[in-house]
Amino acid sequence: MSSPQRVARFRFTGTVGADERAFYERHGFLIYRNVFGEQDIQVIKEDAERLERDTLQGKIPAEHRDVVLEPSYDEDGKPSLHRLPYFTLYSPRTRDLVERRGLDALGPGLLGRPAWRFEDVIDGSVWQMKRAKRTSYNALDWHLDFPHDHPVAPLVNVGIYLDAATTRNGCLVVVPGSHRFPPRRLDPLGLPLVVEPGDVICHTNNILHHSGRVLDDTCRATLYLYYAAGERPAAGTTYTHTAGEQFATLFTDASPESEEALR
Repeated sequence: MSSPQRVARFRFTGTVGADERAFYERHGFLIYRNVFGEQDIQVIKEDAERLERDTLQGKIPAEHRDVVLEPSYDEDGKPSLHRLPYFTLYSPRTRDLVERRGLDALGPGLLGRPAWRFEDVIDGSVWQMKRAKRTSYNALDWHLDFPHDHPVAPLVNVGIYLDAATTRNGCLVVVPGSHRFPPRRLDPLGLPLVVEPGDVICHTNNILHHSGRVLDDTCRATLYLYYAAGERPAAGTTYTHTAGEQFATLFTDASPESEEALR
């Protein structure tokens, strides 16, 4: 893998500059540093704790609960969730924070055309948590979010990092420029994107990427926003319906069998 220190970082000012858009169009991804502060991150984490609790208690409608990942259970049998869809739909504080920080400018700014944010369709914004042990989500295989000819495309995935992402805890790994070529004609020699809490990574819907295994004792949460310039589907359209029912098979767990395979 290439060195993460060689990846350019940008400062988000509320608009997308020409240099930023040119970098994104050429490489298929972009990193913004320090978009969210400690208090911002705490707000999102508090919203995640509440939404997880409400989901486990059955307070969230069934059609807005995750169907991709199974819950994990600790030594005492207490469940925890790894994926919370429709996050901003049920978290007005986080939604207000996203709007006040100006992130809605990223979609049209990077795509060069009007864009809409997933809210009540295709799982909306999605919070995800990776853990090392006793978990149903430890890594994510190579994939594209959506193919280039998908009706919602083109699309920008905006990941708000709530914890540090390192090569030890399975940071995002991308193949720069792969969005411009047929994926099957490229070897997946990825570039790890190491970032700090509060950083934002934007990547295009059809860049080849994956997320490695968590090899240490840390856990890592990310909130994903999606800005699309294509067709807007009917409310309630699910991600598994639009992206294919095999989506869940991309996630790997940290079961005793999978941990043994790493030795």
